[in-house]
This record gives sequence, C-alpha cells and structure tokens, in this order.
Amino acid sequence: MISNSIKETKKFAADFAMTLRGGEVVALEGEIGAGKTSFVQGLAEALGAGGLARSPTFTVMNVYPTSHEPIKQIVHVDAYRLRTPEDIFNLGLEEWAGRPDSVVLVEWPRMVGEAEIRADRTVKIFSGATSDERIIEIS
Repeated sequence: MISNSIKETKKFAADFAMTLRGGEVVALEGEIGAGKTSFVQGLAEALGAGGLARSPTFTVMNVYPTSHEPIKQIVHVDAYRLRTPEDIFNLGLEEWAGRPDSVVLVEWPRMVGEAEIRADRTVKIFSGATSDERIIEIS
C-alpha cells in the first residue's frame, strides 16, 4: 500500500485494526520518522482508545483502554532501549502477549538482542519517493 499523507496512514491502520481479534502481537518496523506512531494512532482511534496515542520512547510502554469488543486495551511498546530478556521480563510484556482482550504493538522488535519478541503480524513502513509518501507492508 502507498500512503501519501498521515491521514492515509491512519486510514490504513484503522482498516488493519478491524482485522484484529485480540491476543495478537504486532511488530512495527521502520526507520525513525517513518510513521510507526501515526499508524498506532490510527489503530487506537479505530478501536476507540480515548486521547491521542503517543510514542512510548521515554516511557517504554503505554497502555490505552479501548471501547472495542473484545479488545479492551492496546499495549504499545518501544523496544529500542530494551537489550536483554530481563528488560522484557521487568516490563511485564509476557503478561500482555496472548491475552484475548489485548493487542500488543511493538516498535523496534529486533532491538532486544537475544530476547525474542514473537509477532503474529508485522507492519513495515518505508519512506517513499516524496517526503509524505510511505510504503506500508503488512504480513
């Protein structure tokens, strides 16, 4: 898919959100500024999370309650600064992963070194030919 604006990226994310059933872990891959947080914002809005989703760069993990059945919360993780299995354990990520009432979104899933974050779905966002264009691949 090709997005030509943040609005389109959020629309793609909203459409993707409607395919989620709860219990999924979704890896979000892309360079800094590629649009990972914009994608999360569109997904969160579609699932009825109040307020604007923010990048968890400094908090590492944000949890957003939703008004969508059966998904009751979105767990948004920035794994950029996580380096060991202990970091993931201390975060409590394994308690969220697989819960049927939650969806876990992990930015920078490959940054965790030897620890493995198993993703059910992957969203890759690449910069396109123009400053606003993004190429979004979902697998």
